[in-house]
Parts: sequence; C-alpha cells; structure tokens
Amino acid sequence: MTERVLVRMRDRYPTASRMTQWRIRQQPGFPNAVDQLGTEWFYADELEAFEEKRRRLASKKTTTKSEAT
Repeated sequence: MTERVLVRMRDRYPTASRMTQWRIRQQPGFPNAVDQLGTEWFYADELEAFEEKRRRLASKKTTTKSEAT
C-alpha cells in the first residue's frame, strides 16, 4: 500500500498570495483539509486530481470559445 503525502497550501502554491489561496479553497470540488496541531494539510493526490479536473474544464472552455469565433 502506498503512503499518501500531505502538503501545506503555501508549499503547493508558493507564489500565490494568501487571498488567492483562499479563493482557490472556495472553489467547488476543492479537497478538505486535514488539521494537525492547528496546521492545515492536504493530500497531494487529491490536489493533483482537483488541478487536473480544472485543467480539463479550462481546455473545454478554450476549445468552445475558439470554435465559436
């Protein structure tokens, strides 16, 4: 069985401001945090799945817009 990796939001998105990180967390489908001693952690595989889903949705929107013009 593989071990799941936990990452902090600021480590995953180091160039994003705290406000941007908050906005990302408000998006539908964003994984729930795991709280350990007051620090919020996220499973890396769940973040990757969320990011992949967003990439697919963004590419569909881009394709649809380019086909419409």
